[in-house]
Amino acid sequence: MAATSGWDYIIVGGGLAGSVLASRLLQHSPSPRILVLEAGPDVSHRDDILYFESFNFVGGEFDWNYKSVPQKGYDGRQIALASGRALGGGSVVNGCAWMRGARADYDDWAAAVGDARWSYEGQLPYFKKTEAWYKDKNAENHGQDGALHIESPMSTGRHYPLADAVEQSWHALGVETIPEHDMNGGRNIGLGELNENRHKGARQIASMVYSLKGATVLTNTLVESILVDDAAGSPVAKGVRLANGEEYHGAQVILSAGAYRTPQLLLLSGIGPRDVLEQHGIKPKIELPGVGQNFNDHALLFLNWRLKDPSKGDALGSSHPHWTEPQFTTGMPASFVVSTIIPSDGLEAAIAEDGHADRDAYLLGSMHAMMENIVLYFGVPPQGPDGAHIATALMGMKPTSRGSVSISSINPADPPILDPNYFSTAVDRHVWRVSLRAIAALMTGDSTPLGRDIVLSEAPPGQSAPLTVDASDEYLDEIVKMRAVSMFHGSGSCAMGSVVETDLRVKGVRNLRIVDASVFPVSIGGHIQAATYALAEQAADIIISEGKLR
Repeated sequence: MAATSGWDYIIVGGGLAGSVLASRLLQHSPSPRILVLEAGPDVSHRDDILYFESFNFVGGEFDWNYKSVPQKGYDGRQIALASGRALGGGSVVNGCAWMRGARADYDDWAAAVGDARWSYEGQLPYFKKTEAWYKDKNAENHGQDGALHIESPMSTGRHYPLADAVEQSWHALGVETIPEHDMNGGRNIGLGELNENRHKGARQIASMVYSLKGATVLTNTLVESILVDDAAGSPVAKGVRLANGEEYHGAQVILSAGAYRTPQLLLLSGIGPRDVLEQHGIKPKIELPGVGQNFNDHALLFLNWRLKDPSKGDALGSSHPHWTEPQFTTGMPASFVVSTIIPSDGLEAAIAEDGHADRDAYLLGSMHAMMENIVLYFGVPPQGPDGAHIATALMGMKPTSRGSVSISSINPADPPILDPNYFSTAVDRHVWRVSLRAIAALMTGDSTPLGRDIVLSEAPPGQSAPLTVDASDEYLDEIVKMRAVSMFHGSGSCAMGSVVETDLRVKGVRNLRIVDASVFPVSIGGHIQAATYALAEQAADIIISEGKLR
């Protein structure tokens, strides 16, 4: 049994960020006593979760299986919000996509908090530190000796039958290929390769590639709250209390429980908006109105497209023999990611309609990609994968809709109240309308190889009419309301600037930090695992630089 006191660091959450942080602190010096508390199990023995063809992660035994509150923007639908419940956290259940976002995202972050450490140049050394990049070039943007192998379709020999047609079709619409097909070099507007943090096709779980040897790790251990001593008038974190009543005491407590559970733990500990705390009979110890606010998520929408000639074997599920070749089992059946801008004229009008020009005007000027587009070489249920359909996946990259995270009770086992507040702004509605018309032009337009030769039409569920470029705003809105889901990129619920300082210390309480995606003050225009890895790497350096390690 672990000692109950004397810990130098108690890290709550053994997920992606917690694993990186613990590992780096241990590498700096073997002497710190580090306790990692993880609510889920150790999955290091489960080889069945490592490969693409295994779909037991989202919605399965290693997922918290959260749901949003009914979403007004989606006509009252509740949305599944996946979150890893295992040692390794999100790296156990995510799709492995490696998209760090754009230089502009991080420069916006740094400007918002007044600290250049969080700019793109400030974070770049930590992006590079995570990576074992698949190309032995472009050293100014990528690392070669990091913990995570980054692969691509080209690097694994996956030249899919439709790859050339997809790239040529985007070119026909005026979308350019990014140099080296590199979506992760600071520029992400245009067409680049799909990158994944896989090694020879296998998922890389954070707690396995970042060694925790030397730390004490307790799995299947649910934390109830942080022990905050406010008797002397200067609140200080002393440790944590578990759901079973046990207490562990240490010099510093670091929350890495994620954008859903970290604000829940703060609230259960008496840290947050006074009205929420008093509503649940919790004594306010530190009043922080920002806890649980600024919550946002990337929305995801799949569209299926019926092929004109399925016998060609262009889609997964076909009996064509090329789908049995081993390289096609090493990653997501897709070649490219395309990130597109939204013209300023219509966007400016939407910003004006929302009445938040001071907040959203930064989106003007074509510096930010607003929509991610991926052509998938398989149909998603209910139309596939059957060999007769392919799909497109669209992800809103810079949502302006903001929601909240709160608590439903004082029981830490009860799920938090999660409200992403999807599709609640004119900006988000405009971005989706423009992007849906663009994807219809790509897939069915006479000017593209896909539209002329390959795709027959969209294959909507039910009795809906297929999507076309001249669809009305109302019809496009209905598609989003009825079909959009979560990309599982929740962030911002304990934002830097309002809840934590730029050194990740929680405002108003000593010896308490947060290191996870909840601290992002802006929506990152990428798949947030890359940003979270870099955050944790920099957090370790910040802590080490204080010289408090024994």
